[in-house]
Amino acid sequence: MYGLIIKKKWLDLIMFGKKTLEIRGCRTSHVGEEIALLESGSQKIRGFCTIKEVMALDKGEWEAHRDRHCVDVPWENLIKRYKTPYAWHLSAITPKEGLAYEHPKGAVVWVNLDHVSVFKDVNDKGENCHEQIEGISLHKYLISGGLYGKYHNL
Repeated sequence: MYGLIIKKKWLDLIMFGKKTLEIRGCRTSHVGEEIALLESGSQKIRGFCTIKEVMALDKGEWEAHRDRHCVDVPWENLIKRYKTPYAWHLSAITPKEGLAYEHPKGAVVWVNLDHVSVFKDVNDKGENCHEQIEGISLHKYLISGGLYGKYHNL
């Protein structure tokens, strides 16, 4: 399973159901896949979603979908940053608390979570204490409800 790194400001809007279009400067090959939503700079897995579709945006679509992308930037400024802006339509957004991952050096957009350590919070006192999820991919772990008994409350 792959995780998409998103800044907290935008990820909060996604988790609250306000933002359903993530604006990026390229397409993605992960259309139709379930992905993890990673909070930039925190090593937190905040939730999961599916990238339903990717569409190149023009000025009219940028303005028409402002309520779905929540970016308050004029089109003229956007195209200075992205030659062709793309909207990644996020669907089936599912918040999830209590998961963290080991962030690999150099990862900026995507993290392959099957190749890094993933942790589950095991301390309900608010202390920074995690237990590593071992021996199974994160995707299989989640859809199984936690194959190992000690993880079943995830």
